Amino acid sequence: MAIAHATMHQVGPHTWTFQPPAIPVAPMKANCRACRQAVGILNPSAMDLKTGNYVVRGECERCGSEVVLIVS
Repeated sequence: MAIAHATMHQVGPHTWTFQPPAIPVAPMKANCRACRQAVGILNPSAMDLKTGNYVVRGECERCGSEVVLIVS
């Protein structure tokens, strides 16, 4: 898996903005329910939830299933 750095900026007390890397792999891993292991996140995008958590949605690098990473 290639290493890339996403750009995160705090825009409020509990709000972050996310700029995905130029290559389609996020520099973090999420648990895939189908593969039952930690996998790279392909095509990462930020989700806007009002919970104050940082949420990244993408695809499993192995099977293509949807994966979600939630950082409190």
